[in-house]
Amino acid sequence: MVLSIKIVTEYPLWFSLFCIALGIVYTGILYYKEDRLNEASKWLKRGMLVLRFLLVTILAFLLLSPFIKTLFNKVEKPVIIIAQDNSSSILLNKDSTFYKGEYLKQLESLRTKLEENFEVKSYTFGEGLLEGYAVDYSQKITDLSMVFNELSNKFFNRNVGALILASDGIFNQGSNPVFSSENEFPIYTIALGDTSLQKDIVIKEALYNKITFLGNQFPIELSTEVYQCKGNKTKLSVVHNGSEIFTKEYNIDANELLINENLLFEAKEVGVQHYKITFSTIKGEISYVNNVKDIYIEVLDGRQNILVLASSPHPDLKALKLSIESNENYKVTTKLINEFDGNIKPFSLVIVHQITAEAQNTIQRINDEKISVFYILGNQTSINQLNALKMGLTISNSRNKFNEILPAVSDNFPLFTLSQKTIKTLNQMPPLIGPFGQYELSKNSYNLLSQKIGNVVTETPLLLFFQEAYEKKAILTAEGIWKWRMQDYLENNSSESFDEFINKTIQFLSVKEDKSKFRIISKNDHFENEEIQFSAELYNESYELVNEPEITIQLQEQNNDSKYNFTFSKTSNSYILNAGLLPVGYYKYTSKTRYGNNEYVETGKINIKPLLLEANNTVANHQLLQNLSEKFSGKLFYPREMNDIVQTINDNTNIASVIYEEKDMKEIIHLKWIFFVLLTLVSLEWFLRKRNGAY
Repeated sequence: MVLSIKIVTEYPLWFSLFCIALGIVYTGILYYKEDRLNEASKWLKRGMLVLRFLLVTILAFLLLSPFIKTLFNKVEKPVIIIAQDNSSSILLNKDSTFYKGEYLKQLESLRTKLEENFEVKSYTFGEGLLEGYAVDYSQKITDLSMVFNELSNKFFNRNVGALILASDGIFNQGSNPVFSSENEFPIYTIALGDTSLQKDIVIKEALYNKITFLGNQFPIELSTEVYQCKGNKTKLSVVHNGSEIFTKEYNIDANELLINENLLFEAKEVGVQHYKITFSTIKGEISYVNNVKDIYIEVLDGRQNILVLASSPHPDLKALKLSIESNENYKVTTKLINEFDGNIKPFSLVIVHQITAEAQNTIQRINDEKISVFYILGNQTSINQLNALKMGLTISNSRNKFNEILPAVSDNFPLFTLSQKTIKTLNQMPPLIGPFGQYELSKNSYNLLSQKIGNVVTETPLLLFFQEAYEKKAILTAEGIWKWRMQDYLENNSSESFDEFINKTIQFLSVKEDKSKFRIISKNDHFENEEIQFSAELYNESYELVNEPEITIQLQEQNNDSKYNFTFSKTSNSYILNAGLLPVGYYKYTSKTRYGNNEYVETGKINIKPLLLEANNTVANHQLLQNLSEKFSGKLFYPREMNDIVQTINDNTNIASVIYEEKDMKEIIHLKWIFFVLLTLVSLEWFLRKRNGAY
């Protein structure tokens, strides 16, 4: 409802008198002693005079940049949000037929009744939140906390009356919404699913190392839960390369049984090895897919050897060793300089902690062997010795002084990537101790960390990398990273971020450059809900990237004849492919291209794993839904009580329309109807003058 309409201008409103005066003067000059209109009637002549006056006056008034200011009341109905759980766990009970048919009709009826008095928004959720009514119970993940976060963002500052959450209360990703969610509107929950234990065998967890070494024995720790199967038997079998390598039979003598097995196998073949773990099914189980677990273990021929050389004992050495050896692909040897025999050939990377005169001969040997090296500077570092190495970094005017240096992660570091969690953790780390002075670079370098002095991020490097033809170097210009590992554990209850930072650094430095001219790049493991992505690089004889020829790739599932053929898309100088979603399985791929007279072929393997989070928990958690409703002043309903939800919402006096004043200001010159008014005035006057012979 419009309350008021005002016209305002950028100039004082009395300026409009000049517009009226201009209209009078212009009209008077045009029509004064107009002999050609002598035969026209007085009313017609006066009408044309008025038309011209209005046209000129309005045009002049528009030069004052007038605005039309409107004040009106706006009524916003309460928004009722319906969020329907679309995860597969909803159907893992005896009422699955009801949830696929009759229940959806009841939900639609609920929405229709609510639309009579409210604005209704419907969503489905699982891994993400989707607007609409398409319910097929296909989602493999349920994240309830995400639902509340998304809705809070979407309906910020809206008049939300209530949220109707239809779910079984099972979530397998994100945090508990009872503790993590904050809302200002009531939540009414519809309790779906079955809270009773149903007949089922569930492989809850299989713990194993993803990497092992040829000839080693490796463990698989298996945790399995058995429900409502008393009096039956089941058999555990482990199959590798089509052969059964382990079996064990179990008599189930309780309605709830926990089976824990520690299995030990020998790695006899190099490469990715597939082990299929299966519990035989029992008639009447609610789900059979959770009786099977496929695991893939990469068997390597040997570890990479990393040498840590130090001038004296230091807590940094222990921190480095623990983090590097968290990756089983590496073995760390720690030596003091005065104890080292000088044999560096077995090592793919050397870490030199403190550059001293005593280490000069060893460093020279490292350079001669062209082995990658990671230098860590500190209190014992000889600045003269550092500058004499001519690595690309020199420090002048040090005067043997040291600074406390905070880290700042660089935004555009190109050599490898760190997770957002690790970047955030590094930016909050305590200071290290490094040499004071003027830092100068004589070679092209890549800075991962810059020095932050107080609150000022400088261009001085804290961790920098040099990449040359046959070797790689990194320099950390300060000591004390043991404090970072401890701080990470203190803040996050694990050293995962620090370990990632160290391992990404070590991985880049220790990996030898791939000199092949055709490369396919992809990660090995994917879940079934992940899109499969590849990138490809092709080099000419000068090792320059080219992308003239086409590259094709064929993926073949190991256990059947299914084949998928794709062609890469070209980027500015390389190739990329998004193969989309593929069925669960273990795939071999063959990629081919021809450049000049040469044909290139690259092969590899990828594993697409089933996502069984929903099948691993089939018992509905109605208590969580009850807690949500109580916390947010709502109520829990069961599907048979859905009609009561409408009455409950209608009876809630806090759910009401909101009336608020809204101001609107528009430039009159931008209003379309003004153009048509002016066009009408000028056209009508022209027609009348023309008809009466004035033109």
